[in-house]
Amino acid sequence: MDASTDGSLDASWNRISGEIVYDAGVFRVRRDLYEFRGAPAGHPFHVIEARPWVNVVAVTPDGHIVLVHQYRHGIREICLEVPGGVMDPDDASPAAAAARELLEETGYASASVREIGVVSSNPAILTNQTHIYLVEDARRVAEPNPDAHEELRVELVAVADVRARIQSGEIHHALSVCALAYFLWRDQPGDT
Repeated sequence: MDASTDGSLDASWNRISGEIVYDAGVFRVRRDLYEFRGAPAGHPFHVIEARPWVNVVAVTPDGHIVLVHQYRHGIREICLEVPGGVMDPDDASPAAAAARELLEETGYASASVREIGVVSSNPAILTNQTHIYLVEDARRVAEPNPDAHEELRVELVAVADVRARIQSGEIHHALSVCALAYFLWRDQPGDT
């Protein structure tokens, strides 16, 4: 048995304390102090507490995936990505958040909203998970109604073209690539 499955790596770390050092509303930064193998770890670890996120792979009846172009402040660029966002406190479930985000950002909706995966958003520094939803038979039912601080442009991309758009680097948002990989792999041998 290796250390990744027997719990011995986890037993090396003991969290002594944690305090919120910054609250941005949508996330909080927490400074944790740890012991590592019984001795102080030597420096604090900072983690970002965040609510769950959702990403939506919406597929239209004619075989296109609904994507959005959106400015991302971290890299100061427009990204081509799947619709998604943070689960609001008043969302009944991640599925409800996925349906809401798809409608708000793109104007598309469907009765078919199915979770196809859950990933740790970035376990090195983030506490949350990203829920990945497949929305089949997505149809435009309204005008997009994004948040006041969002400016989006919808693009429909043929399912057959998605892999090339990822490989070219045009789609490079890690969580969008992950969501699209779950979609592309969903019917591969070995799936349950």
